[in-house]
Amino acid sequence: MIMKSIEIRLPDKLVSITRDYVEKGIFKSESDVLCAALLEFLRRNRFELIERFACEDIEWAKKVASESK
Repeated sequence: MIMKSIEIRLPDKLVSITRDYVEKGIFKSESDVLCAALLEFLRRNRFELIERFACEDIEWAKKVASESK
């Protein structure tokens, strides 16, 4: 699997909780905690995000169509 790095800034409280999960052995690394959290967010919000982007695309297409008349 190809992996890429990104840099993010987190509030101290989230960093503390993330490190706590690693120290307790729940996750192997901070990266694993963040990947799991992101995957869960995307899983829970997948259809809402798809619908929102589709609606934005439709509105854009309607605007373009009305401008070209």
